[in-house]
Amino acid sequence: MNTTEKKKPLYSLPSNILFLLRKSWQMDKPLFFAMLARIPVVVLLPLLATFLSKYVVELVSNGSSAGTLIAYVLGISAVILSLHLLNTFVSTKIQWRAYGNRFLYIHLSIRKVMDTDYENVESPDGQTKMQKAINSIGGDNSGTQQIFTQLVNIGSNAIGLLTYSALIISLSPWIVLILIGMTLASYYVNKANNDWVHRNKDQWVPIERKLKYIANKVGDFEVAKDMRLYGMSDWFRHVFAKLLADRIAWSKKTETRGFAVDVWAAVANVIRDGAAYGFLLYQITQNGVTAAEFVFYFALISQFSGWLLGIIDSYNTLQATSLSFCDLREFLDLPDRFNRGQGAKLPTGAPEIVFEQVSFRYPQSDKTTLKRLSFTIKPGEKIALVGLNGAGKTTLVKLLCGLYHPTEGTIRVGDAAIIDYNRDDYYTMLSVVFQDIHLLPTSIAKNIALCEERQIGRQRLEHVLELSGLYDKVQSLPERENTLLLKSVHDDATDLSGGEKQKLALARALYKGGNIIVLDEPTAALDPIAEQEMYEKYNQLTADATSIFISHRLSSTRFCDRILFLENGEVIEEGTHHELMMLGGKYAELFHLQSYYYKEVVGG
Repeated sequence: MNTTEKKKPLYSLPSNILFLLRKSWQMDKPLFFAMLARIPVVVLLPLLATFLSKYVVELVSNGSSAGTLIAYVLGISAVILSLHLLNTFVSTKIQWRAYGNRFLYIHLSIRKVMDTDYENVESPDGQTKMQKAINSIGGDNSGTQQIFTQLVNIGSNAIGLLTYSALIISLSPWIVLILIGMTLASYYVNKANNDWVHRNKDQWVPIERKLKYIANKVGDFEVAKDMRLYGMSDWFRHVFAKLLADRIAWSKKTETRGFAVDVWAAVANVIRDGAAYGFLLYQITQNGVTAAEFVFYFALISQFSGWLLGIIDSYNTLQATSLSFCDLREFLDLPDRFNRGQGAKLPTGAPEIVFEQVSFRYPQSDKTTLKRLSFTIKPGEKIALVGLNGAGKTTLVKLLCGLYHPTEGTIRVGDAAIIDYNRDDYYTMLSVVFQDIHLLPTSIAKNIALCEERQIGRQRLEHVLELSGLYDKVQSLPERENTLLLKSVHDDATDLSGGEKQKLALARALYKGGNIIVLDEPTAALDPIAEQEMYEKYNQLTADATSIFISHRLSSTRFCDRILFLENGEVIEEGTHHELMMLGGKYAELFHLQSYYYKEVVGG
């Protein structure tokens, strides 16, 4: 995006304020009463102090007795002290409750991250939106926490400004006009800078995300070996240094603009206050203003500038908060296309799967990954998807799993299209083992069952450990299935090898017991013996389910009922292992090529 391109916020300031207040009213009504109580207190405190100074000078000038003077001072001082105590109490209450308000939005953001459609968070655009949302709620100065203090400030400043304007106009309306004119000029300069920062945020947030990624990776235990053996440290340093330089360049631009705004504000302040005080001195020398009136109006003008600057600063801060809150709302309002409401009835048993003219193109990509795929998988059938890297096998699985919508066409499971099912109900049908396996820093049992200890079915757990080939390993551990995983988190934990992680992922899928089983390269990290054992158990592993098996090793496909050979997003060959070998096409060519290298290794 061109840095000069105008990017308008999606939500207006009034819209954001109403959204925040409505949500917060539902959560914490006392917070609003505390805000309303503080506004008049903030206005009264300096006003009482101003009148106190005026009347003290008047009493002294008029020769009042010491007793009268003391009584007057003590009376007003007692009121001021009471208001100070009330202000401190209410202010603390607002800050504490506003802290809880920010955590409401942290909770909403976490829910959105975990629940939103997968395609919303996998794309680069979705990642940027998510990072900007997280940045907007990341600290005590975030808008969702400070909004209430800002609303109190803008309310008290507005009331104070009106009150002081009425008092100063009695001296001269020109002073009010001068003060207002110069302050408005400062406001528009600040507003222009805030707008510039907001519309250029997309320039540096992706850089920050990449910096965070590199910072996390250099401390990742699993990356440490590659960094040392392949000399990746210099590369990481080079990439980090370049990204950091880019981020610093944007920071310099932002700070330079901010400095220019501050300089302008200082000049405007000198002009504004100089003109006001000069006019007041003129009134003293030419129009006979008394000492008490001089003290009174001097204090009013000083405080008027404060109210005027306060309302501008509060509004600017509120506007900046609103722009930041736009980032949060933009992420929270990302549309979810998959059905969350009432859905079609789920099929019982192993379902039929039908792809009808299915095409798919990733967001912001010109290349069509899958092209008008049409095939049917019968109930309980075991299908192998094979093909070279980039053929579209994993993308096909993502579409079947409801992680993406087809660009064109329909995927039917049972008697309905995937989109007609309730998304979460549909997910209960799926048991999937993807290539990238993620373990949790908890026990092996919880990693497999993914539920609380008391809910784990121990017999079922033992059964899937045996099926997956992980049983002997688990029994050899001191705490067996209760052994904690990830040494990077727990001192007394254990780490699994690549093949053992794959077996655990398989056990997790089997424990869930879905009617559709998808195994994406389930033997890639297994040794030949473990791989052969899994193939021998394949029919048992996929009993009572429709299954899809993805593998680069074509020797594994003979265990499946049918094979689909993908190339450039299209099914170019289909049949059993024997039928495809007899066909003598791409599948047979690739099979013979792999067999040749196996023979060469054995012969060597």
